[in-house]
Amino acid sequence: MTKLKHYNVLLVEDEQLLMQSLSRHIDALDAGFKVVCQASNGQEALALLKKENIHLVMTDIRMPVMDGLALARKIHEKYPHVLTVILTGYADFDYAREALKQGVFDYMLKPVVQEDLENTLGRVRLHLQKFFELQEDPSLVGRHAEEIVEYTVLYMREHYMDDIDISSFSSSMGFTSAYLTKIFNRYKGDTPLKYLTDIRIHEARQLLTDTSLPIREVGERVGYPDQFHFSKTFRKLTGLNPTAYRKQEQEKKTGGTN
Repeated sequence: MTKLKHYNVLLVEDEQLLMQSLSRHIDALDAGFKVVCQASNGQEALALLKKENIHLVMTDIRMPVMDGLALARKIHEKYPHVLTVILTGYADFDYAREALKQGVFDYMLKPVVQEDLENTLGRVRLHLQKFFELQEDPSLVGRHAEEIVEYTVLYMREHYMDDIDISSFSSSMGFTSAYLTKIFNRYKGDTPLKYLTDIRIHEARQLLTDTSLPIREVGERVGYPDQFHFSKTFRKLTGLNPTAYRKQEQEKKTGGTN
């Protein structure tokens, strides 16, 4: 298995000189991070996140089209495995602190100084290592079975919205899907696929209850781009199709009144 050489960074800043300066600082630190793409506003950043394998987004707060906090909320919703660091001036300091409650990993004051950048990237690296260290470790097969299972659970919780193939996932760690299924069933009492499906349907139920998103979009957000497959799976696990489930939950909220 090829070890991850660096963590990919997306910089989002509408002032080109500041973005170039920050990019140079990150490269100069040689701390295991590489700026792979840049955007001048949140909308451009979201488009890049669809195409690039990004681990960290560093974004200014004040930008045209879509500001940094709106971008951070979108990232937290659609890409929960991607970490976000907010760049802010003193005038927005309290605003940035509030952002920590919305899924932002950390914030830094502008102008960014080398020491603060090094400290922040250090914390980011520690967090990412917890997620990737097992996947990068060539001795993974020799590790305790329970540790492998817990890593699999963590991976599925972070990537349930993606197309996860259990066979390919197992192969990437150096063993067969049959072996993973065996040890997973031993510790979790279920197959990996059933566990993943339960996560997805749980998230779908939350979205159907708490949002007015179209059924198609709910399915896409939880890893089912095919609406028919989503509805069929949802009904199998809940006894209702998504539309009927949403109606039932709305009636509960209103006490059954129209």
